[in-house]
Amino acid sequence: MTRRPFTRRAVTSVAGAAVFASGLLAFAATPSYAAGPGYQMPFSCGQSWTGVTRAGHSPSPLAIDWTRREGTLNQPVTASADGTVSKAVTLSGSYGKYVVIDHGGGHTTLYAHLNDYDVTAGTRVTRGQKIGVVGSTGNSTGPHLHYEQRYNGQVKQSVFNGSPFSGGATLTSQNCAQEPPQPPAQPKEWRAQVAVQAGGGLYHALRNADRTWTDFGNVESAAGEVPSGARDIAEAGINGDTHLLAVGNDGKLYHSIRFDDRSWTDFGDVGAVAGALANVTQVSAASIGTELHVAVVADGTVHHTIRHADGTWDAFGSLGRPGGAPVAKVEIARTGDQLQVVALSDTGVLRHAIRHADRTWTAWGDASAAAGATAAGIARIDDVAVAGTGNGDLQLVVTANGGAQQFHGARYGSGTWTGFNSLAGIVPSTTVTDVAAAAIEGELQVAMVTADGRVLHTIRHTNATWSETGTVDLTGVPATRTGIAVTGTYS
Repeated sequence: MTRRPFTRRAVTSVAGAAVFASGLLAFAATPSYAAGPGYQMPFSCGQSWTGVTRAGHSPSPLAIDWTRREGTLNQPVTASADGTVSKAVTLSGSYGKYVVIDHGGGHTTLYAHLNDYDVTAGTRVTRGQKIGVVGSTGNSTGPHLHYEQRYNGQVKQSVFNGSPFSGGATLTSQNCAQEPPQPPAQPKEWRAQVAVQAGGGLYHALRNADRTWTDFGNVESAAGEVPSGARDIAEAGINGDTHLLAVGNDGKLYHSIRFDDRSWTDFGDVGAVAGALANVTQVSAASIGTELHVAVVADGTVHHTIRHADGTWDAFGSLGRPGGAPVAKVEIARTGDQLQVVALSDTGVLRHAIRHADRTWTAWGDASAAAGATAAGIARIDDVAVAGTGNGDLQLVVTANGGAQQFHGARYGSGTWTGFNSLAGIVPSTTVTDVAAAAIEGELQVAMVTADGRVLHTIRHTNATWSETGTVDLTGVPATRTGIAVTGTYS
């Protein structure tokens, strides 16, 4: 497959985490802080600057234009972190005079529209060192500093002194001679990442191992809007980062990353780098090591791609229409070094295949028959979610018969299947419109969106018992909740 860089605008090796505790309210959790480059504002210590952005801001709404009430022109611009200058360039338009600093590990910063710069490519700089002065060169209508933080060439939400920046804020620079005090870092632990789709918008929260919660936040306020609104979502965690995939109502697939420092990249058009697909309707994501696997349904056909750690994507490859019927939904999960794929046809039948570590695929098999759907009283499967647990086992949760019934089944690492078992005694009588699943330390976490807009949650423990189903507190998320995605990160 062709690999292409993802350079334009814009959710593991372990799938999922402990997501909800039944019946618990959401409490604000202390955020985690990433080591990263330890960015500070690009200005002299103690100066206050206001940063703004706008829709259509080139190359991304996550870029910041900085001005200072006391005077902007010819103010010193300082390095946000230690690094090596990779570019010091003068253009007649665009950025005008600008500098790029490489901080290592794929992290860079860009400082544009300078009146002049004091460095050249190859110059080693330290945090707080003057690199130029603010100007209005290039495509600029007035003195300001255009500033970007990037990861693997992709603009991300800026972070200063450990806190993500929100447009319109006025901050005081702590880019001082001595390292400013940093918030205490929390111990690394598994944290659930939860995305809720509501009214075409996206909302996100974390649940820590101690059952405390952050508030749900509006993803699009940090990562830009999904054009025409989102119709489907998926998440996958890689180390401390969360990859969020969203299918827009325009039939395209978009991707953003929430980093361990709580910042986001802008949503990027996956089709622009992995090959455009017509009419994408649904997406699923999982990861193996540092590779993000993504499967989509486009015009009833299953397609698969991989995003690599360097930000490049493989071209989409077709997995066809298993069984010959159009596919309504595809779900993927990691078990060991294998990718397990389950496809639900629009006739309500499940098919299953495996991608091995050597990139070979098994033939599609009839999972409905293997898991005894007919014997369980399932006339038609309406939705499916999967998660990989210990010993190479694949856990499946399905809704059936118009969403009014829910069942659990499994494919063991040995290749044998259990029969579907009803969850009637676990999930209260309701109609489920969307189901998501994730696993950690052998426990299966299941979240369901109901026809009346609630989100339910239950846990299947390692001893095969289930917790009582509870309702998730979604205060602040609009009532038209239609989708959910869950995963886990170690951060």
